[in-house]
Amino acid sequence: MASILNNIASIKATRRLGISERGLNQTINRLSTGRRINEAADDAAGLQIANNLRADIRILGQARRNANDANGRIATAEGVHEEATNLLTRAAEIAEQAASGTTSSAGRIALNQEWVEIQGALTALDSDTRFDGTSVFGQQFSVRVGERATEVISISTIPIDATNLGLTANLITSTAAGTVLSQVTAAIEQISANSGSLGAKSQRLNTLINSIGISIENITAAESQIRDADIAQEVVNLTKFQVLNQTGVSALAQANQSTQSVLSLLN
Repeated sequence: MASILNNIASIKATRRLGISERGLNQTINRLSTGRRINEAADDAAGLQIANNLRADIRILGQARRNANDANGRIATAEGVHEEATNLLTRAAEIAEQAASGTTSSAGRIALNQEWVEIQGALTALDSDTRFDGTSVFGQQFSVRVGERATEVISISTIPIDATNLGLTANLITSTAAGTVLSQVTAAIEQISANSGSLGAKSQRLNTLINSIGISIENITAAESQIRDADIAQEVVNLTKFQVLNQTGVSALAQANQSTQSVLSLLN
């Protein structure tokens, strides 16, 4: 039916042209941002899932940094443990010498002076070794390595000053030197045991760091599948909507032109 009041063909062409223009704009937006989801209207459920996954990625990234920081603190302690063990090994050597009946009183006094310096060096190592402004030795700290409150690793270090290691005797007499030797041997065992514990914690942290890295990779891939645009598909869509937009404009022009034919009936 020919009508001059309602051009149905033009109305349909206008609606379809609007659809193709929206599709073209959406495709250009996706290509320019690289994301399939740029607003909630694009995929509300997908946006919620992608946001949750992104939060998981950020949390895991921080957990990995926490574990690396803890490894740094452990490495600091282990390095000082090695130096303390060297001092104690030297202390055991001079204690053995002082305990011998062949060492004179003057010799023991000289050896005791070195022993006092070793005690002072151990105390200095204990008090002066710090990590991020915090004392390393005689401390216990917890490392958060996951989202849940249970994902925590506790790490502790023993104090390595002379008093806490039980190094209280002197080398003035052979009997006292024997006591020093026993105390030094026990101190070496304490430090070695703590080093072993720290090594086990470090190994556990390294395993977690690797595991977290794998989780981050997998979750990132999942989040990318939801949020990121398929560039190849969007290029195809761009061509399609450009063609539809051009043909829509032509169709609308043709539909508007058809009303002019009604006038020919009046001539």
